[in-house]
Amino acid sequence: MTDLQQDIQSRLSELDSEIDLLAVEQPGGEMLRLFIDHPDGVDLALCERVTHHLNDLRVDYALEVSSPGDKYRRKRASSTASETKESSQ
Repeated sequence: MTDLQQDIQSRLSELDSEIDLLAVEQPGGEMLRLFIDHPDGVDLALCERVTHHLNDLRVDYALEVSSPGDKYRRKRASSTASETKESSQ
């Protein structure tokens, strides 16, 4: 984990100890894309809170905060559904 990632995770923990920083992408020199997770899910309000909490980073970077999406949950849910269907036959 880079110093920047450690700093961001530490600051997120101050905001809410259950926010997990999953990844930091830097697709361009002045862009930071943060992927976060939370046991209660990630919604727009949480992304806004994180963005405001890290506001000083916006001096040097364009900041984008997002959930990782639910594609992994969908895969698990669909495989569980097919396993249940097969076992009931």
